[in-house]
Order: sequence, then structure tokens, then C-alpha cells
Amino acid sequence: MNPLKQHPIVTLGIIIFLAITALVVFRLSSGAKNDTRAPRAITVATVAPLKQDLDIRLTYTADITPNQTVNLFSRVNGYIAKIYVDKGDLVKANQLLIEIDHTDYQHAVSQAKANLAAANARVAQQDATVRNTTLTLNRMQVLIKDQFVSQQDLDNAQVAYDAAAAALDSLRAQVQQMEVALAQAETNLAYSYIRAPFAGYVAERNLDLGAYVSGATTGTSTVSRGILTLHEIQTVRILIEVVEKDVPLIHVGQKAEMRAEAYPERVFEGTVTRIVQALNRATRTMTIEVDLPNKDHVLKGGMFARVEVLIGTHRNAIQIPIDAVSRLEDAQYVYIVREGKTQRVPVEIGVRDENRVEVTKGLDGSEQVIVSGKDLVHDGTPVQTQPMNPAKGET
Repeated sequence: MNPLKQHPIVTLGIIIFLAITALVVFRLSSGAKNDTRAPRAITVATVAPLKQDLDIRLTYTADITPNQTVNLFSRVNGYIAKIYVDKGDLVKANQLLIEIDHTDYQHAVSQAKANLAAANARVAQQDATVRNTTLTLNRMQVLIKDQFVSQQDLDNAQVAYDAAAAALDSLRAQVQQMEVALAQAETNLAYSYIRAPFAGYVAERNLDLGAYVSGATTGTSTVSRGILTLHEIQTVRILIEVVEKDVPLIHVGQKAEMRAEAYPERVFEGTVTRIVQALNRATRTMTIEVDLPNKDHVLKGGMFARVEVLIGTHRNAIQIPIDAVSRLEDAQYVYIVREGKTQRVPVEIGVRDENRVEVTKGLDGSEQVIVSGKDLVHDGTPVQTQPMNPAKGET
């Protein structure tokens, strides 16, 4: 007996299932044949290349140093009597900073003045003697003509005059020696007052009141570093080590821009002022110095700096965001949008910085270059575009 006839309900269910399956397959195949819509376009962000002058810069890191640094020593021996400043104090040029005990030097000046006065008195006295002997000699020379005096008398008068004149010359030489001694004593007294050679600030104070200092201090002791250390920061210097390949590009007078870590948003402008015309054999670098005005004294010695030296300008350079450039092996390319589809364009790159690159070949500046979404497309992909800010690279 036929099993299907024995189970009419099962048979009916199978028939209904097959009918539904056939209907679904038919509709799916019909829909696939009738759906002729184009694939959905990808949205990409594009930018128009900038066409403007491009500054060519070399970037270096360096340390900021004071324009001048001096360790102040005493030029005379003695004990430190007074210190008028301390670390961090701003000082003016010629400001009195330190006094060395000058009691002995003041006494020396007084003694030298007394010695000079006595020497001048002796000169005055001897000058009178010379005048008297001169008169006597002149009188003898007249009287001998009439034989009122002997030749011996005339000779004696001449000897007396010569001796008096020689003594006067000797005393005048002593006066000159006394004047030198007084000048030296006054100089030593002046040296006991130590003044600032320039305006700046006190960076170090190495000795305290009562310390003995010598005008001939040498060696490596604390004293050899001086009593005080002054820095002049009205202008600061940046010492930059330039690699050998960049040496021909650097010249005195080139503009430089500096940013310090302490002031990341502020740009300080300076000039390449000095170039050491020799390379360090160990590092194969050449030192250049950039001077920066620092009237508000915000830049300090030892700060870390990032310096850009302007070495030239490319006129009407085509520039795009660096993120727009892709690389395939040794070639570089960008995607542009033309008539709603992407096109891959090989390019050659010139100068670059952190955000932008110069395109020296491949673009004329009229294109729409894909910056965001370029990894989702290939040559000929339909796209929708969303413009970006060409300067900031933002949508």
C-alpha cells in the first residue's frame, strides 16, 4: 500500500512547503535580474591644493644660553665684608655687588698720598735751591769779566748749580714714583668694590660673608668659580649643531624662529649671527649661533629650544596635506576626484613639514585631492566628496 495515501496530512504539508520554496526562489531570482541600481558611492573628504609661497626651513633642537656669562673674582686679597645680592637678583650695569674688606687698602691710599705730599715739598724746597744757585752762577759769570772773582769762584758756582739741578731731577723722579704708588693704591682700593660688568641676573653665589679671597686664585676649588656668577639675558644665544650636508645652506643673516618647551604657543624671532667656520671632527657638525632678543627675560639659560632656520622660499608652490600622499613601493601617489570617480595620480614630493608637502610634479592645483577615505577606494571608485579646510586639514 502507498504510504502517502495512508498519511494525507503529511502529504499536504510537503506539497505546501515545496510550493512556498519555489515561490521564494522565483522572487529572489526575479529581483536580482530586475535590480539595476548602481553601487552606493563612498564618501571621501577632499581638499583643493594650496598654491602659495612656501618657506624652506631647516629644523634643529638646541639649548638656550645667556648672551654673556661671567664669574666674578676679587682682584685683591682680603675677606668678604659685604654681599649686596643673592641668587636670582637682577642687577644693573656697574651696580655695587660685593665689598672686600678695604681697611688696609684705604690706609695704603692715605700713606701714598702723604708720601706724595712730602715728595712734592722736597721738590719745592730743592727748586728754591736751584733758583739760588742759578742766580749765583749768573752773577759769577758777570763778575769774572771784570776779574772781580776768580775762575775758581765761577767753577764752584757751576758745580753748586749742577748739583742742585741734579737733586731736583731726582726729587721729581721720586714724585713720579709716588704718583704711581698712589695710583696703584687707589686701584687696589677700587678693586675691593666689585661691580656688575653688565646688566643681568645673579645665577650663582659661591661664597659668603667672611670668606677669604685672593686676587691670584687658581685651581678647581669653589673659590675658582668666583664669588658670584652673572648671566646677561637681554639677548640670548642658541648654539646649533648643523650636520655636514646642511653647511652650504646656512649663512649669517638668515632669519630663524624658535619655540621653547616652556612657551609652546609663542614664536621667538632671531637671526643667524655667527658661524664657526670649521666642523667638529668627532661629530662632523658645525656650530652656528642664533641671537634672540629677550627684553622680557622669559627665556632662561638651559631651556630646550626647537629652531627653524629659513634658508629660502619656493614661489607659488603647490601644497597638500601630508595625509593625502600614499606610497606604493618606491612610488608616491594621490587620489583625485574627477567626474564623481577616483583617479590615482603619481606625484613627486619636494619640501615637507609636519602637516603639508610640496608637490613638484603631478598636480597643477586645480584638482580635488582625497585626504580622508583614500584607503577605501581604488582607481575608478565612485565617490561623494566632502570638502576640507585646505589650511587646517579639517572638514
